[in-house]
Amino acid sequence: MKVLPYMAIFTFVAGLSLLVVGYAFSSGDSPAPATPVPILGFDIRATETATPTASPTNAPTATPTPLPFDGTVAKMIAPALGIDHPIEEIGITNNQLDTPKDGVGKVGWYHIYEKPGWGGNAVFSAHVNYNFKQGPFANLYKAKEKDQVTIQMLDGPTYVYEVFYLKRYDVNTIPMGDLIDGVLDGVRRPDGEEWITLITCGGRFQQTQENGLGEYLDRDVVVARRIQ
Repeated sequence: MKVLPYMAIFTFVAGLSLLVVGYAFSSGDSPAPATPVPILGFDIRATETATPTASPTNAPTATPTPLPFDGTVAKMIAPALGIDHPIEEIGITNNQLDTPKDGVGKVGWYHIYEKPGWGGNAVFSAHVNYNFKQGPFANLYKAKEKDQVTIQMLDGPTYVYEVFYLKRYDVNTIPMGDLIDGVLDGVRRPDGEEWITLITCGGRFQQTQENGLGEYLDRDVVVARRIQ
């Protein structure tokens, strides 16, 4: 799968934090979930690197070809994380991955990558906060193993995923190419196993304006595998 360099993927500003997430899917048949593999990791500590690199070695430079969008709108529900929001389709704007237009009301799904229910790794993101209001992913950092995330179709199936991975990354070293491709800490998603990846701002905060706005220096990533 082709992905954009991660340095061009996310720009988040606290309060006006620019982040991404969403979802949609065809009403046709989908592959059955595979038997789960052992947990790859569950670590909320910020990753430590001696010298942040300007760009990842794993990130291709080509722009991905958008997948067809069938217009089916969906919702993401995760009671343990306070998520119960409709999903909006987002893609690329000005050579960067887009962010949800509705800062506090919707999760964004990158339709240029995998669809939920199709056996791959669907990528979502949402704001942690927006204009001093709580965003859909405000509690993503509280995720625990086996928390469930449901992707609900407007007219079609409902998919249930179970959290198995949580990690906090430094914004300068987050391996976006790997995360989009379904590679966690060097381990690739097993064939036949379906994932969703949720990304938001988090961790350290640096105020840059007198009104309290600023930027988060970390990104929180939660990955869940489909169980039904």
